[in-house]
Amino acid sequence: MKIVLHRLAGRRTFGLHAPLTVTLLLAAAAATAQTPYTATGWVASVPVPGLWCTNALGQVGIRGNAHLARVQSTEPRLTGRRTIFVDGAAQADGSAILYGPGYQEVGTWDATGTNFTPSGGMWETSYRGTMGADGSLLLHIVGSGWGGTIDGLRVEETLTRAAGPMLEPTIPYYYSGILKPPPLSTNLTLGTFDGPLTGWFYYGPPGSYSYTPTNGQLVVRGYWPGVITRNVVDTYTFGGPYTWTVADGQTLEARVDLVNLNPTATAARLVLGTDSGIYGVFKGHNFMALGKWSANLPWGPTIMFFYEQAQAPDTNVVLVLALTRAGANALLTTRVLDKGNPNLVLYERSVVDTPNADPALTSAELQNLSGMSLTLTPDLQGAPFFGGGVGIGVWQYNYDGQQPAAVATFDNLEVRKQEIPHLGIARAVRLSWMAPAGVNYAVEGAPTVQGPWLPVQDPATPGMSQTNLPANDLMKFFRLVQAP
Repeated sequence: MKIVLHRLAGRRTFGLHAPLTVTLLLAAAAATAQTPYTATGWVASVPVPGLWCTNALGQVGIRGNAHLARVQSTEPRLTGRRTIFVDGAAQADGSAILYGPGYQEVGTWDATGTNFTPSGGMWETSYRGTMGADGSLLLHIVGSGWGGTIDGLRVEETLTRAAGPMLEPTIPYYYSGILKPPPLSTNLTLGTFDGPLTGWFYYGPPGSYSYTPTNGQLVVRGYWPGVITRNVVDTYTFGGPYTWTVADGQTLEARVDLVNLNPTATAARLVLGTDSGIYGVFKGHNFMALGKWSANLPWGPTIMFFYEQAQAPDTNVVLVLALTRAGANALLTTRVLDKGNPNLVLYERSVVDTPNADPALTSAELQNLSGMSLTLTPDLQGAPFFGGGVGIGVWQYNYDGQQPAAVATFDNLEVRKQEIPHLGIARAVRLSWMAPAGVNYAVEGAPTVQGPWLPVQDPATPGMSQTNLPANDLMKFFRLVQAP
């Protein structure tokens, strides 16, 4: 079956390269560079005046106004008919905050500016900004196109308008913006598991592993007779191709089909690794875990961000490990998807790796959770890993040195790179309580009813945004969209 990757690479540190012919598949793109433009718009009609509600302080709420604007641009793809919806809140002096969506059909106007001919495609935008007490406007607008020649393209623009009555058709809107290519989304076709794995490099004790392409799939076998597992690295192997780097604001996602995990294997592994260290997800028979190894530590002890019980199947699932770079931080998201329905997420959890020493499990905590006695180490201060290689493999907790071979079968190894960050989802609860006037409460948490009780905080992480949402049946799907 197909392996979809970017580039070939290598070894335990993935530092070696081999030549390879690849086919680049770009998900976008008529436009390959940013294009500045200017435009002018005039209010053409106001089909829905909206609701205007004034309170005793003279403040005005604006809801549901809709008006049409005729837009002429130096960039033909930004000329068209724009429908603008206005919500806002105005003070008694007339100054206001305005926000809402806008929709612009791409097309041309006749010489009189009254007849419009659509040519295909529509911009879907949102805006936010201010109106001065004199009626002047300053709005920031962002959006994306769909259909026609603008499909997937993006715009960012600033709208200004001189002082005067609101929606006055003789006072023009002035737009200054940038037309941008679609968000980066690239795949490379590398080859198949139908023959030898040219250019792959591997980690594992010599003679303890094999990687065998069989019937278009890859069978990874690890066997460690007489070895008792004290560290994760004592009894596991991974191998792979592909050198990767992630720029700020980009997401790299590795995914592979897990065809089967035999009963004597403890976990299948999907790894993103660099010369400085690796991140690796463990998909066990009844658990999920995410670990990290750093070159600043002695080879052996592992940093374990989490371990938890999870009942995802061992066959016909897709393992995913995504890394989003947000400034100095790395958002790591692991998922298990149903192979027959990739939109069905069987498991998902995210953590943030920062340059600081982040929370990690102790050996005692892991043993309490899993029954496994392993040497773990706290996280260290140091930059996350933003480049390296992709690997797949198998791990076994060989508690007595007598366990039979561990075998994992994989298919369809794939790597994707995108500009839009993945939306990380983790388990959460929302606490609520009655708060009588003049009485404040603080929230504390503890691992047991005996304590220790500590303040519960939700600190902001530089470069990351997060929010807590109630878990209910009204909202099951989430997405990220650019905001003005």
